[in-house]
Amino acid sequence: MKIITIIPAREGSKRLKHKNIYPLKGKPLIEYTIEAALNSKYIDVENLYISTDFKKVVEIAINRNLNVHIRPKILAGDKIWTQDVIDEVIKNIPLEEDDLIIILQANSPQMTSEVIDKCIDKTLKHNLWEVHTVDNNLIHNGAIQVIRKKVCNHKGKVNHNGFVTTDWIDVHTKEDIEILEKII
Repeated sequence: MKIITIIPAREGSKRLKHKNIYPLKGKPLIEYTIEAALNSKYIDVENLYISTDFKKVVEIAINRNLNVHIRPKILAGDKIWTQDVIDEVIKNIPLEEDDLIIILQANSPQMTSEVIDKCIDKTLKHNLWEVHTVDNNLIHNGAIQVIRKKVCNHKGKVNHNGFVTTDWIDVHTKEDIEILEKII
């Protein structure tokens, strides 16, 4: 079974300009996600992709020796679904239907390798099609998504899902940064 990881990190952001590289304690937000990914027992650098249209994110990825997928402008707008971005990245990667695609949000600096591994473990242990992180109100937060390749082609409701609860702040505003500065 193959496991690939994708960190989508476009340039645009309405509420916080250049959110994915916005500094938190002197480090760009995306660096927290990259570090969590690289410390996972399942994720290897050869199968970690950064999907971006942003030159500064490309520089960060290259400095880390990560795969860079230059996102077409048509997939960098505000109304683009993440699944379209994922489909673009994986279209030339040979994957079997049960292979795993790990999607990590670049603006979740509290993400840890332990929770990434917990999501993957749950997927494997229960033979699930998808596992997502949710907040304490059980609302999907998008920080971590583990999906099987077959889900990418599925038309309609996907069953066999699981969830892992997190209490993380996803950064969308300067106020989010200020809160995280106090707790990280």
